[in-house]
Amino acid sequence: MVKTRLEATAGFRLNQENGCLERNFPQFMATEGFYIADKGSSLHLLDNRYRYAVAVYKLEMSDRFIHTYDYAPEQIWGTYDGESLQVGYGEQEHIFDGRCYFRLCLRRADGEQITSYEAENIGNIISYTSMATGRAPRLFQNEVQRVADKVNSLRTEGDLVFALLADTHATVNGTWQDTAANLFALQEKAHFDGVVHLGDMTDGTVSRDMTRFYVSSMLNDLNKLNVPINIVLGNHDANYFHGNPESMSLHEQAELYQGDVAKWKQDKDKTYYFVDYSQQKLRCFYLSAYQNESRPRYGFDLTQISWVRETLKEVPKDWRVVIFSHDAPLAELDPWSEEIRNGNLLMQALEDSQGSILAYIHGHAHADYVYNWHGVKEFPIIALGCAKCEDMLERKVEGSFTPPRELGQPTQELWDVLIIKNNGRLHFIRFGAGHDRNI
Repeated sequence: MVKTRLEATAGFRLNQENGCLERNFPQFMATEGFYIADKGSSLHLLDNRYRYAVAVYKLEMSDRFIHTYDYAPEQIWGTYDGESLQVGYGEQEHIFDGRCYFRLCLRRADGEQITSYEAENIGNIISYTSMATGRAPRLFQNEVQRVADKVNSLRTEGDLVFALLADTHATVNGTWQDTAANLFALQEKAHFDGVVHLGDMTDGTVSRDMTRFYVSSMLNDLNKLNVPINIVLGNHDANYFHGNPESMSLHEQAELYQGDVAKWKQDKDKTYYFVDYSQQKLRCFYLSAYQNESRPRYGFDLTQISWVRETLKEVPKDWRVVIFSHDAPLAELDPWSEEIRNGNLLMQALEDSQGSILAYIHGHAHADYVYNWHGVKEFPIIALGCAKCEDMLERKVEGSFTPPRELGQPTQELWDVLIIKNNGRLHFIRFGAGHDRNI
């Protein structure tokens, strides 16, 4: 039995038909976040000047979020109980009869407007006593051991080993906690040198404050690995999706997603940077491939292109280069955009590099593929499938592979351990759905 602090926003209410938040209703306040309840959990009104209603979300969810191009409204994998809000606003104690998620909507009994002060002090208006415990993460021990054995058999002194994941699209009642637990279990057996996330940490369909809350929680999970975390920004990280009115500027994204790496970024306000590994004579670039205010939105601004060109000139001839980005540099490798802004200029800059390009590695495609670029320089452009449990077959690059996924099985997971060998070979060891790749 735990007293749980509630947080509400003035001017929000919950739609009776779909359980989603609605803005600009000054007579109401509602909780944006979802709270877990179990049988015996209870809500108790402390101030009879108010009335409240409870929206319930069942843990079962439609499999269309796994098998088709669809994102769950307000980032919860659950099903709204359409009858829950129909009960109306009352003042009686509410006792939950089973495990579910819930939100609250409150109004004043006198019909007057709700102030921000009232919302900030919701704990004086209503209390929540929880009987719920969090779901234990699904830990796929056999898969952890299999991947650890493979990594340790391939790894030699001087190699770099990164956990590499893309497109987690984390949701309430989703699989992120499982991913985090399996990363931690594998770290104990295989010892990463760092983590690279290729963008789209969440769906980006909720308020800035909720996105900051979700992303901060995910970063806290990753930081428990005690290794450097490098994140490139994805399009959903701009918090614009589904017409979200609370999109984030590049500056806001840099602060949220890359705040932990500011100490080694060349310019903490930029959303791109590089990291050097002097012992391995390797420079890793982390590029920014999306800008919501630009057209086309996918691509690279000229300032970044110039920075890439000049920075590559500094790379000694006997060094190697790896590029990490959310999106590919070529339109034929992006099923969502007919043009990649300045993609051709980025490729020219890479071809002018003194060092050898080992690979351009990206997410966004929600599929695995290897595209071999044959220009002045030759190098592979490698896509990584999505860590989100999803196997939709819509909008896929020709020749790509999307493995089937199943919740509760190792195939719900999809991420790699990337081994960068001293000789320049790349080993992508798959955890979960899909196959290993050796480049």
